[in-house]
Amino acid sequence: MLKLFRSSGFTLIELLIALAIMSILVGIAVPNYHHNILTTYRDQAKMKLATISLLQTDHFSRQQQYAELSNLAVDLSSSKYQYRIIIAANNQYRVLATAINEQRNDSECRELSLDHNLTRLPAICW
Repeated sequence: MLKLFRSSGFTLIELLIALAIMSILVGIAVPNYHHNILTTYRDQAKMKLATISLLQTDHFSRQQQYAELSNLAVDLSSSKYQYRIIIAANNQYRVLATAINEQRNDSECRELSLDHNLTRLPAICW
């Protein structure tokens, strides 16, 4: 009598198809994840620039001049951006956040700036 064998596992072709589908999904997901990480750190830098701007406005209302970053009560420690300020003699300032380390891969937004008129540059990044 002829016995039929019933397979309860996967064939090699089924496993290869599943592996191919997972590879495609990972190929799509990883770049999107990387982009979202860069965008998140950029948003944190924009919030820090806005905080510095608010502190500058407060300092100017009390002292009639803008302060250096070291004189403001803001935590500037970051492994993604380096912050600096340019103060002009005619009561103008510009705060800059320059991307460092792996954040430099954020090619369009390597340097963010916010000035005393709340002009945000580059506009595409805000």
